[in-house]
Amino acid sequence: MKTLLLLLFLLTCTTGTSSPPSSPLDLSLFPDTLTAPYGTRLFLTSHPNYLNLVWCCDIPPDADKAQFELNSGVNVWYDGEMEEQRTAVNNTQVSSRYKPRQAADASTWYLGQYNTTLILIFNQTLHYNISCNGESHPGKFEVLYKHWDKLSSSGDVWSLVSVGSLGLYNTTKLTLRKIKTLSENVKNVLWTVPGGIVTDRTVADNQTESEAENVSESDSLTRWRAWLLLVQHVTCCIPLAASPSELDLLPHTADNQLQSHFRWFMELPFVEQDEQVLWYSFNHRNLHVVSVCTYCDLCDDSAQFKWLEEDLKAASSTNETHWIMVMGHDPIYESDQSLHPEVQSINRIQLDKLFAKYDVDFAVWSHERWYERTKPMKNYKVSDERISNLLDSVNGTIHYTCGTGGIPLQDYNMEKYNHTARFLTSYYGPCAFTRIKDNQYETMFVRTDDADIVSFEDHITITKDIPQRPKFKIESHFSKFMKVFGMVIFIGVGIMLLITILVKAVQKHDPSFITNKIRNIKYRKEGTTLGGSTENLEIQEVEMDAEDIPSKNGDKVLLLDEIEDPDLQLSSAAQMYGVMM
Repeated sequence: MKTLLLLLFLLTCTTGTSSPPSSPLDLSLFPDTLTAPYGTRLFLTSHPNYLNLVWCCDIPPDADKAQFELNSGVNVWYDGEMEEQRTAVNNTQVSSRYKPRQAADASTWYLGQYNTTLILIFNQTLHYNISCNGESHPGKFEVLYKHWDKLSSSGDVWSLVSVGSLGLYNTTKLTLRKIKTLSENVKNVLWTVPGGIVTDRTVADNQTESEAENVSESDSLTRWRAWLLLVQHVTCCIPLAASPSELDLLPHTADNQLQSHFRWFMELPFVEQDEQVLWYSFNHRNLHVVSVCTYCDLCDDSAQFKWLEEDLKAASSTNETHWIMVMGHDPIYESDQSLHPEVQSINRIQLDKLFAKYDVDFAVWSHERWYERTKPMKNYKVSDERISNLLDSVNGTIHYTCGTGGIPLQDYNMEKYNHTARFLTSYYGPCAFTRIKDNQYETMFVRTDDADIVSFEDHITITKDIPQRPKFKIESHFSKFMKVFGMVIFIGVGIMLLITILVKAVQKHDPSFITNKIRNIKYRKEGTTLGGSTENLEIQEVEMDAEDIPSKNGDKVLLLDEIEDPDLQLSSAAQMYGVMM
């Protein structure tokens, strides 16, 4: 609720006019070469208290590539750290790589990229002093992002903003400014880009569409450098996670798309540089975020499809994440006028069946230059027809198309399709997903009308039932000892009881197995001189070995049923054995 009130304070809901027209930026305004580091950007790592920190630097053809120096003990520090205590960067983890490029004068330059691990201190200004090309370059930026580990409070709130189809336009700058405003006022903002980063299909008056897509290596690198310079005031403060579009992978073909500038400039979270993939996933609090490549193979036996199914299966079966979001470039639910109907159709079949099987909550796309939110979809059909700003226990995946980053918008009516819940074609800006509680998210479209107004549309609240986390009680060492001791005593008593029962059973069936003594043998001696009178019967109770039982004619062994005297009381042992001697 606090987050919502803060957003309502920051974002004024207005009835302003549509966003200003989009015009491309003049790339000549971006310098061909820079002697200072540029393109500073942050990426997530697998450790909750670290971020990847990346710089670029142009290296002239006659310079030593190793001239870029970054020494953590001296050159990178946070506010308030003394020189002998500067520990912002682990110096041993600095890595570098280089890429040749052609400058305007046709001499060969190199583009250096330097990657290190930043120890994260939230809301602190990071200072650096880097030697590049023999010159010292001081700089600073504020880290506006706070990561967390599993021990952090469940009350943590955060926002994920997502927007694609950015390009290099004046409206791109406006969208970036609003993302920066959000990151300065709402804690823990993460930016995701569902493709459409630097290149678009806008066709000039003197070009055909195929010519517009014929991007050279040099042109592609020029656009990427310009884009890094354009966005660095945002990417230096909050982490970036991106999916590729087909055009982001140009000028490379499907056979070598891993060598594209996208894979070179975009650090994939939790993916090593030498891993040959264009897809990844990560957990962000209780949200599992998955990035797919909609232009890569998604057939059943493809590497990406197998990885995706295993990833979604694991995410849906754990109690650590309660929500699942998938992002990619091409929407799987859109109009029949898709620019890539064959790709869209294949993706729709393959992805939608996994979304339904593993209960994906959100899917975020761009490609089409408009904002759209669908009704919950499942198995190619609308699974929830409710039209409401409060959705609970949603049965299906809500799809967001947010291709409103800066490339000229498309004028098309999607509202005629039954699956569309909200549709906007006049505004630029990102989608925002704000976690309020573990079981509640709020989503909205943040509208960028002009430089001074930030407003929002399509604000909805989504809740779901989630399993309660188990409560753990820490036991003392004495408690653990007594528990083990009690179990030992219990087991010992049980064993003794079993032994006693076994002995009794053996004694009943074969007393001589236990001892060769026959206890309490009763026998009767009949003296012929006594005349056989029962009154004169002499009852004797003796104990003797079995082999010592008299066998003379005057002795007689009687069975119990032969004793007619009701007053004759047998000993308990004789009764147990069932015989009388």
